[in-house]
Amino acid sequence: MLEGLHAACPTLAVDTDPAACEAASLDALRPLRGRPDFGPVAGRALAVIVPAHVGELSAAVRWAAAAGLPVVARGGGSGLMGAAAVLRPALVADLRCLNTIAVDAESCLVRAGAGATLARVEEALAAHGLMLGHDPWTIGVATVGGVIGTNGLGYLGARAGSVVAQVRALEAVLADGRVLRTRASPARSVGLDPARLLIGTEGTLGIVTEATLVVLPRPEERIVRGYRMPSFTAGVTVAARCRRAGVRASCLELSADELPPAPAFLLLVFDGLLGEAALHAGRAADLVRVAGGEATSANEAEERWSGRHAIAERWAASRDARAGDWLAGGQFDYAHVGVPLAALEGVRAAAHALIRHHGLRLIEEGLWHWPELYSVALSGPADAAAAVRDTIDGILRAAQDAGGTMEYCHGVGWKLAHLMEREHGAVGLDVLRRVRAALDPAGVLNPGKGGL
Repeated sequence: MLEGLHAACPTLAVDTDPAACEAASLDALRPLRGRPDFGPVAGRALAVIVPAHVGELSAAVRWAAAAGLPVVARGGGSGLMGAAAVLRPALVADLRCLNTIAVDAESCLVRAGAGATLARVEEALAAHGLMLGHDPWTIGVATVGGVIGTNGLGYLGARAGSVVAQVRALEAVLADGRVLRTRASPARSVGLDPARLLIGTEGTLGIVTEATLVVLPRPEERIVRGYRMPSFTAGVTVAARCRRAGVRASCLELSADELPPAPAFLLLVFDGLLGEAALHAGRAADLVRVAGGEATSANEAEERWSGRHAIAERWAASRDARAGDWLAGGQFDYAHVGVPLAALEGVRAAAHALIRHHGLRLIEEGLWHWPELYSVALSGPADAAAAVRDTIDGILRAAQDAGGTMEYCHGVGWKLAHLMEREHGAVGLDVLRRVRAALDPAGVLNPGKGGL
């Protein structure tokens, strides 16, 4: 079957080694996350293609469309929702060689290939006194194309926002092999921006091959502060009052590792010009004191901040294990939901009730950057898959019922596809599917993802 691919693109690197195809067929989603049904669904790629430039990928996608063969784009493989998993025989397009980086320091822009890791982009920017606004836990392995596909949110999100706020222009290969290129401008008033169709859609509408990103000056001053809060609710109050007072943090992270009543830890990071970060940090400290919080040692706060990528580094060391398990036989999952502030306590109560009802263990509940972004991580024994799934789905549904969203940073992939109609409504999902049908009528690009 692949002979035609060689004829269509003689220079394209094609790897059919079973081990390579196996390794390229999964991302970080595993059955241990309350989804034993994922194991039988996951398949193995027919081949892994490694295009050297956009022209080779264009030719390969054009051939695949004619042959009726799906194409699944792959970056660092660190996605958590199965967006890069192969669900039926397909080509995996490994974009690692599309990794050029060009910095325009005066414009505060970087143009980077989809296969460039964020760590490499960060290194290139540092030489110019600049930095990325996107700093996810997986910065060492995540790629430019991957974070655009999920519209990720990183540790500097309170300052820089989600990835969509940082993308200035895109290049992408569409389902028929045509190459789309959008223009880089700080503002446009020319109708619908095609780039926004591709951000967060996980390679189902087009395969991003290059992006121009807005970058930030490296701060003259960075202040990292930690506080022990008497309760999670007190930390939520601080987050809301900081926003209302105009206190600007680069990162706000609130966490508690026990069910209420329990204290919480608040991590705040402030960046800016000399004196600017100190001003915001001082105002935040005043609000923390009013809420009953107490400062921790500078060392404890710095250790938490400097260790923010440690989980991803451990995962990267063992990611080639197809059945790999972070919890040695247990079940583990998490929810990252957006909830209207007025409804947050109700959603928290629903999450706690579900955890108690199913006899699971709360690993952590948290808040990220804004008081509306709530997260829960939990675990259970090996036989608790159904309980874990029911609990996580219950939390997601509670957020949706409260007028919120079921996910704010990791995308939909395969794992959350069953809740997409609930998320968007029947009319909204029909609109999304009509867009998909218009751009990819044969369903060539990453089928089975995002409920499309």
